[in-house]
Amino acid sequence: MSRVFVDDNLLTWEAYASGGKFGLAEGARIVFHCLSNPSVRARFVVHEGDQASAEEAVHEVPEEQLKTLLADSRELD
Repeated sequence: MSRVFVDDNLLTWEAYASGGKFGLAEGARIVFHCLSNPSVRARFVVHEGDQASAEEAVHEVPEEQLKTLLADSRELD
C-alpha cells in the first residue's frame, strides 16, 4: 500500500515500500514517486530493516518525517 503526501514545494508524492535487490525482504527501500509532475525522477531511501518494517514506516511516520526522508533521498537508477 502507498501513502500520498504533499511536499513543501506543493508537489504531490506517493511513498511506498519496495523489497531489496531481486525483491528480497532485506535491504528494503522507501520509494517516492511524484504524481503531480511525471518528469521528476523517482527517488528512494534505503530502510534499515525488512520490507514489512518499511511498509509500516510509510504508514506510521508523521508526514513531516516523510518530507525529511524525501529530502534525504536520491534518484532511482
